[in-house]
Amino acid sequence: MIIDTILENCDERHNCKSNNRCDDCSYGQFCPGDCAKCLEYIHYPSHAETNAPKRKYDCTHMADFYMCKYSYRYTSEIIYALEWMPSLSSEKNLKVLSFGCGPCTDLFAIDYLRVSGKLCYQILDYRGVDNSRDVWNFIHNDIKSFDNNQIRISFHYRDMCEVIDNISQGRWRPNLIVFQYVFSDMNKHTDHCRIEEFIDKFSSYYNEKCEAGTYIIINDINLNNSRGGGRDYFEKLHQKLVGVHCVRGHFFKESAYPYGIEFKENKNLFDLSPLKDYNPFNTCASAQMLIRKD
Repeated sequence: MIIDTILENCDERHNCKSNNRCDDCSYGQFCPGDCAKCLEYIHYPSHAETNAPKRKYDCTHMADFYMCKYSYRYTSEIIYALEWMPSLSSEKNLKVLSFGCGPCTDLFAIDYLRVSGKLCYQILDYRGVDNSRDVWNFIHNDIKSFDNNQIRISFHYRDMCEVIDNISQGRWRPNLIVFQYVFSDMNKHTDHCRIEEFIDKFSSYYNEKCEAGTYIIINDINLNNSRGGGRDYFEKLHQKLVGVHCVRGHFFKESAYPYGIEFKENKNLFDLSPLKDYNPFNTCASAQMLIRKD
């Protein structure tokens, strides 16, 4: 599977003895010498040194660590979402538009279901949009090595608020659109008015240009905007869509907030032992909104 090769490469780069990765860390003098700590500073800024600048996702070394820690969980979450979409199983030309594609865990999930025989596409056209070319450079190059006549992979390194205009004017139409941990990130880093503008433009595109049967997966932190997530934007988007069927849900977690139905399964679907040093999560924990155009 694609995910196996990508994570092997990430692990190898991260653990290469000749790789003094912290010498060129983007965090400079504040680098703690541990990618796990850098991720902690992103998720919990108060844990960083008092005079340190705000930590950002801007380091290729941290991206490799991030992949090894989170990819199996996020891929599992998308696999569960896709299993709610039975009509995709017979789709011969699967066309995927992935906003904030980053680690491409939606691509991994699609490939996993093809290998297991639950998706039977003959051609996969995967188009990822992300504004962080430098961060994902090595990983995306690895992913691009799988590009062939049956799997067409392209990346578009632009702000999704800008690229939606080009997408809506083009002739290509996806039958699956994925927002993978996008709205929580936008809530942290993007002006509210700009997010509202994107939602307006995207909903117009979906309502006017996308065909019946086009799916949307929104998979993100199970928190509303005020708690650091982006669930409020799920609802804002849904309210602007016309003629759709929607399922809301969340994975079980001891401290999980209620959101729609509680999914019956929450286990990580992969063998975590090869990456045990990264302490990957053995359960899923996101909230999802699954949409289909009638």
